[in-house]
Amino acid sequence: MGKNKYAILKQVIDLYEDYEQNEKHLDLLSFARWITNKLDEEPELNRKVSQDKISGVFTDEVPVTKKFDEKTRFLESVSRIARYHEFYSRKALKDLVINTRLEFLFLQTVDFMEKAKKTDLINIYHLEYTTGMDTIRRLTNNGLLDEVPDESDKRAKLLVLTKKGHEILALANKRMSDENKMFLTAINDNKWKKAMQILEEIDEFHSNVYQNHGDKPFAELCNLMDSLKYLYK
Repeated sequence: MGKNKYAILKQVIDLYEDYEQNEKHLDLLSFARWITNKLDEEPELNRKVSQDKISGVFTDEVPVTKKFDEKTRFLESVSRIARYHEFYSRKALKDLVINTRLEFLFLQTVDFMEKAKKTDLINIYHLEYTTGMDTIRRLTNNGLLDEVPDESDKRAKLLVLTKKGHEILALANKRMSDENKMFLTAINDNKWKKAMQILEEIDEFHSNVYQNHGDKPFAELCNLMDSLKYLYK
């Protein structure tokens, strides 16, 4: 761990040199904001330091995740794959008005549905209400979504794509299609297709639990799972 003890400080010094060369007004607060923006644009910088730190602690060269039990390893692998997908998606969407996979999915879903309720979008992707509404607000403020009256309920509003929304979605569709192909290009088709069947089965099971029993405390959810296991195995 000794040689990695000051790895972060060394990286801060390197970043400050970059900051000094590109900025005119130098102060601590501006530097802190500059670092934050830099890490948002290049998150691998932060992961690189973390990996150096980990390699100093675990010297047997076995990734720490391999030491988890099998169920934990399986779930952590799914979570990590999702993070990689989000990471590549941000790079693919860079320089567009939208820059997250969720913003893309919202536009794509509204396009499929032609008109959509805000709550439909939030529920389809099992989001926290505030997360969904913040995403819708960004898309609306950027001129990609608009609201129209619901003919079946005059009190309600429906989301539709604007002309600009259609144009951005067309560009994003191409980039996300390229990202999907790139993500799986080194994986044999038969392997990920077999995995997809299992993952979709798990997703469907937990989707039903999430939608119908999401308000229950953890202990009740554990009892529920225990009673359902005989129906699904």
